[in-house]
Amino acid sequence: MLFLLLRLLPAIIPILFFVSTKAVFYYADSWQWFIAAILLLPTVYFVLLKYKNRDKIVIWLGAFSLIYALTGFAYSLVLENPTVISIYLLGWSLIYALYLEAVFHDFYETAKAYVFNLLNITLYGNILIIFFLTAVLASFNIFLNLSWIVLLVISAAANFLIIYLAFQRQNLPKKLAMIYSGIVDLILTEVLGGLLLLPSSFYVIAIITALCYYLLMQILLSARANKLNRKLLIELLAFSGLIFLAAAVTAAWL
Repeated sequence: MLFLLLRLLPAIIPILFFVSTKAVFYYADSWQWFIAAILLLPTVYFVLLKYKNRDKIVIWLGAFSLIYALTGFAYSLVLENPTVISIYLLGWSLIYALYLEAVFHDFYETAKAYVFNLLNITLYGNILIIFFLTAVLASFNIFLNLSWIVLLVISAAANFLIIYLAFQRQNLPKKLAMIYSGIVDLILTEVLGGLLLLPSSFYVIAIITALCYYLLMQILLSARANKLNRKLLIELLAFSGLIFLAAAVTAAWL
């Protein structure tokens, strides 16, 4: 019975996320109940996983799930067009389902664990979270006058959790993973703090912050694997530069 429930929840949770988030736009007075629903079911899922095998470490996977869900919910509030909101939530829910499916196969160490590569999903999922979470917080700072201190604290806390998960999935020693996570998180927080002082749109701020994360992670992981060389560094900088230029040309600078 427990196995069946654990098998079904990775499909049920993203559907509940989609329905609950959409419902907020129609029943705004009950928004707290919908958020509770979005957070409760994945929490139950990871608690059940821990109950199933106490030797497995699932707390960081659970934290990623909750941060991902909250980020997706919050960003939907920034959007205005109902069609765009629906398309965005559909895509976000599909990625959410992919992540939860990967967690299941990784937990039970099935043959599909290689297909649903949890390591890659968390690495690139972090880019999505950092981009959209930064966009949300920066927009709240610009339009709702959210305190920059509160913004940086929320960003730093969420980023540290998901970055640590990425390093933890690389099988780094706990202390080293903590150090690496703290370094990357500190740099991202300083970059975000500096960008908030510039007259730029929240999308530009989000893109630059996400690019910094991508660069730092690639450099650290490549160095850890003894694969970092001049050619790779140039390729990473060139790729990031092209993305930044595209963002600078197409984004609206305020």
